[in-house]
Amino acid sequence: MALMQGYDAQAARAFIARAMRKAGIKAAQDELDAFIARAIDVDMQYMQETGVIDDEGLMGEGEYDDDDAFEALLDMLADGEDDDGEIDRIAQWLDAYMGAQQDFLEESGLME
Repeated sequence: MALMQGYDAQAARAFIARAMRKAGIKAAQDELDAFIARAIDVDMQYMQETGVIDDEGLMGEGEYDDDDAFEALLDMLADGEDDDGEIDRIAQWLDAYMGAQQDFLEESGLME
């Protein structure tokens, strides 16, 4: 799986963690860090699978649909989870992640 060209994963993780905390997400730092790392991985996988980025991480022809992305990422992040409360928590964290990721991409000049 390729990362988007120009995407600084370390800077993204720090930016997203701060933004998620501001959005009210409360968790141990290591738990939050693990979630963000996994969310970035599945987000990049989704972008590659839908043609938003190509195999080299360059911009592709695909469009990023926020609603479709949310559902796809939630399916990947909650895979195997049966507890509705835990799925709701993952969805809440994912919503905060997606807003923060969008802000990071815009501030990094990686999103039109």
